[in-house]
Amino acid sequence: MMMPLAFVSQHTSTSGAPIMRRSLVCLLLAFPALLLGQTPAASPVAEVRPVADTYFGTTVVDPYLWMETGADELLTYMKAENAVTIQALKPLEAQDSQILSELTKLSDTVAEVRGATRVLDQYFYLELPPGKSDARLMTRAVAGGPSRLLLDPATLAEGQKHAAIDYYVPSPDGKYVAVGVSLGGSENSVLHVLNVETGALMSEAMSRAQEANPSWQDDSKAFYFTRLQPMAPGAPASTKYDNERVYLHTLGAAEQTDRSVFGPDITSNPALPKNGDITVSVVPGTGMILASQVSGVVETRALWIRRTESDAWVPVVRHEDGLMDIAFHGTRAYIKTKGGANGAVSNGRVVTFDLAKETFASARVVLPESSLVLSAGTGSGVATSSDALYVHGFRDGLGVVLRIPYDRESKQRELSLPISGTVGGVDADFRRAGITLSMAGWTTPRLIYAYAPEVNTFTDTGLQPLNPIDMSSIRAVEVQAKSEDGTMVPLSILYRKDLPLDGSHPTLLEAYGAYGYSISPFFDPSLLPWLSRGGIYAFAHVRGGGERGEAWHLAGMKTTKQHTVDDFVASARYLIEQHYTSPAHLSIQGTSAGGIAVGGFLTQHPELIAAVLYRVGITDILRSEQRATGAENAFEYGSVKIEPEFRAMYGISPYAHVKDGAKYPAVMLETGANDPRVTSWMLTKMTARLQAANASSNPILLRVDFDAGHGIGSNRPQALKLRADEYTFLGWRLGMAGFSPDKASSEPPSR
Repeated sequence: MMMPLAFVSQHTSTSGAPIMRRSLVCLLLAFPALLLGQTPAASPVAEVRPVADTYFGTTVVDPYLWMETGADELLTYMKAENAVTIQALKPLEAQDSQILSELTKLSDTVAEVRGATRVLDQYFYLELPPGKSDARLMTRAVAGGPSRLLLDPATLAEGQKHAAIDYYVPSPDGKYVAVGVSLGGSENSVLHVLNVETGALMSEAMSRAQEANPSWQDDSKAFYFTRLQPMAPGAPASTKYDNERVYLHTLGAAEQTDRSVFGPDITSNPALPKNGDITVSVVPGTGMILASQVSGVVETRALWIRRTESDAWVPVVRHEDGLMDIAFHGTRAYIKTKGGANGAVSNGRVVTFDLAKETFASARVVLPESSLVLSAGTGSGVATSSDALYVHGFRDGLGVVLRIPYDRESKQRELSLPISGTVGGVDADFRRAGITLSMAGWTTPRLIYAYAPEVNTFTDTGLQPLNPIDMSSIRAVEVQAKSEDGTMVPLSILYRKDLPLDGSHPTLLEAYGAYGYSISPFFDPSLLPWLSRGGIYAFAHVRGGGERGEAWHLAGMKTTKQHTVDDFVASARYLIEQHYTSPAHLSIQGTSAGGIAVGGFLTQHPELIAAVLYRVGITDILRSEQRATGAENAFEYGSVKIEPEFRAMYGISPYAHVKDGAKYPAVMLETGANDPRVTSWMLTKMTARLQAANASSNPILLRVDFDAGHGIGSNRPQALKLRADEYTFLGWRLGMAGFSPDKASSEPPSR
C-alpha cells in the first residue's frame, strides 16, 4: 500500500532560518500482513497522522510523529509489536533455547571483572560471578588474598525492576565509596555512599544523579557531584539537561544542606550555556578544584580553576584546545589533546603545564604527535602514578603503553606488553608506583595486569580469572576494503579455520562509526554459537570512528556522514567479492549511533543484504534534537537549524528515505522501554514506516525489553536472551543449517 503524503506550501525566511509549517491529516492505515515463519500474522495497526515540516524550503513529512509524545498509545503499540516478534520466533523455539543454553554456559565459565581501580593498597572493581544476574561491587588487597563483597545491587531492586550499578568512586582513604544505582536499565541513578569497613549503606540517597561524576575532597569527608534539576510537568525531553548544578555534599548531612558551587543558573563568571554537562573535580593534594563544561558529545571540555576556596574561577583550558583526557601529578596537569583546527593534530599529543600559575596557553609538549593514536574510545589516555606519567593508545590496531619519568622526559620508552592486543582500563594511584591495566585480543582472553616499574614486569593481578574457553579454532584476519572514494577501510573478519570460502556462509557485519570511538580487538565467547555453526562475524572500521585518528572521525560526521555508510557498504562488497558470503547470506548490525550506519545501508542498498539487526539505534536524524540528549549529540550528527548540516542530515537520515514499494530485507529493530539515550520512538517510528512501505514478504519486527534501557544496566539474563534471539533470527533469515522454522533441531552444532 502506498502511503499518502500531505502536501504543504514551501517557505523560507529572509534570515535563512527554517520556517516550520505543519499540517495534520489523520488517516488510519492497516499494515500488510507479515509472513512470520510459514503463517501470515497481522501486524499492529498504527495510525498515520502526517505532519509536514519545512526546513530551508524542503518539506519533510513524518507520518508517525505522534509516537514521540503519545506515551500511552506508544506503549500499546510496542506491546503489540513485541507480541508479533515473539510469535515470529516461536517456531524456532528449540533453536533459540539451544543457543541460550550455550550462551549461558559460556558466560558462566568464569567471573567477569571490569572497572578495576586502585586506591592506596586496595583494588575496587565490579564482578559478575557465574550464575549471577548483575555485577556486584567488590574489594581486595593489592597484595592478594580473598575478595570481599561490598554491594549487591539486587538488594536495591524494586518490584519487577532490577537494579544495576552505573558508576562508583572510592574516597581517597579507601574508607567510603560513592556509588550510583538505577532501576530497569534507565541510568536514572540514585547516589549512595557505602562504608567499606562495614559494607553498610550510609544515609545518602540523592536522586537525579545520572553521570554524577563524584569527586572526593582530600580528607574523604565530602565530595562534589553533578545533579540534574527537577523537570517541570509537561516540559519537553530536550530540557532534561538544562541547568545542571554541581553540589558539595558532606558525609552524613541532609541533601537539602548541599551547597551548589557551579552551574548555568548560579555561576555568573564564567557565563555558562543552559544546556550541557558540567563537573567539578578535586586536584589531589593541592587544595585546588577544576570545573568543566561541555555542550556536546564531541565538543572538548573547557576548564576553570579555583586555586583557593575564596578565589574566582579562572579559565585554564578552552574548548578549542582539544582536551581529551587529563591527569595530575602535584600541581602539574598532563593533558592528552587532539588540538588544532579541524583535527590538525589528528593522532593526539600530550602537553603539560603548572595549574598553580599557568594555563594551557603556556603548555609545553611532552609527547608530540606520532603514529601512536590517542583518539577517544580506544582505551587511550594518560595516567599518573608516583613514579611516572603513563600514556596509552594504539598503533596499527594494537595497544601501546609509554612510560615517561617526570624528571627525565627524554627517557620515555615503550613498555613490553604481556600480550599483543587491546589495552584498556589503565589505572594508577598518584601515591603508588606503577599502573593496572587490562589486555585482550580477538582470541586471547582478557586479564588484568599490574606493572611494577622497579622490576619492569607485568604480573597477572588475579582479579580476572583466566577464561578457559578455547578459541584457537577461530581465525582473525585484518584486511582493507576500497570505499566509494577510493579510501581503504580496515575490516576485521572472524571465522572457523576449517571454513571454505565459497560464498555460502551466513555472515554478520557490524559497524559503529561515530564520536571517534574505535572497535578494537576483544575476547567475546558469546560469538562462539554463531562462529561454531559456520557463521562469519566481521567488523567494519568505518569513518566516523577513531581507528585512524581524529581525521578519520571528522571524515564521518555531520556533513561527511555519508562516508560512514559508503565504508560499511564497501566492507560488505569485499566480503561478497572475496567469497566469504553472498547477499542471500549477509546481514548487518548497528547499535546506538551505529543506527545511522545500518539504517543508511538498509535504505540505500537493501539488495546487498538479507537481514538487519537495528539495535537501540538512531533512525530519524532530523528529530534527534528533540531527544533529551539531542542538543549534545548535534555536535556529532549536525543540527537542522544550520542549512548545510540539515542538507547532509536529510540526505542520509534512514527514516526519511524509506521508500514505498521497495523490497526490504528482514529487519529486527530492538529497543528498551526505559532507554534514556535513544528513546523508543526512534525504533517504533522506523518499524511502522518499514512495515507500511515494504513490498517484500520479509518480516519487519520490533523487539522490546520493558525492563531495560540502552543496554547499559541490563542484567546477564536479559543480555543473553537478546543475543539468543538475534542469532535465531539471523539463522532463520540467512539460511543457516538447522534453522528452518518448520523443522526444529535440537542437535548441537558441529564444532
